[in-house]
Amino acid sequence: MSKRAILVGRFQPFHLGHREVVEKYRDSYELVIGVGSAGKEGEEENPLSFEDRREIIRACYPDIEIMGLKDYSSDEEGHQKWLEELRDKASPDKVISQNGLVKRLVEEDPELELIEQDMHDPGIYSGTEVRRRIRSGEEWRYLVPECAEEEVADRIEKIKGSGIQYEFKPGWTRENAYHDTYEK
Repeated sequence: MSKRAILVGRFQPFHLGHREVVEKYRDSYELVIGVGSAGKEGEEENPLSFEDRREIIRACYPDIEIMGLKDYSSDEEGHQKWLEELRDKASPDKVISQNGLVKRLVEEDPELELIEQDMHDPGIYSGTEVRRRIRSGEEWRYLVPECAEEEVADRIEKIKGSGIQYEFKPGWTRENAYHDTYEK
């Protein structure tokens, strides 16, 4: 295993889709997990701290290096600073991501190679869906790896308290949602 690859994501929280990617690449590369938005927490899309996310992932993969990647300004200078941090901290040959900005930055870097991972049923396995289910009181455990269930469960109140609380009726689907900004 001479090549080093970093899987970049927010992991808010780690779910079965993430696990599929880790399992696909962990035997082919010296795999590192890069947790993005490491300095953010308590927001609707980023309820968990870097430490929370590291512990959830570590419950499944104690042998894989997990590092935080901070967000910088959203201008080109900030993007380049983020890429420098990724290179300095992880020293990867390859970057595994589906994020549009990450893909663009990696494709422009002559020293890095991009691996666009296949998304594992993204309509079901997404951090957004896990958080939505937790906040609405729906079943969520089947969306996360069994090894991570208790770590996520220990952080339920953090996830619930970080976003808008909706009540959903049985049979609710995203398509029939109504919100102030939704046009009928």
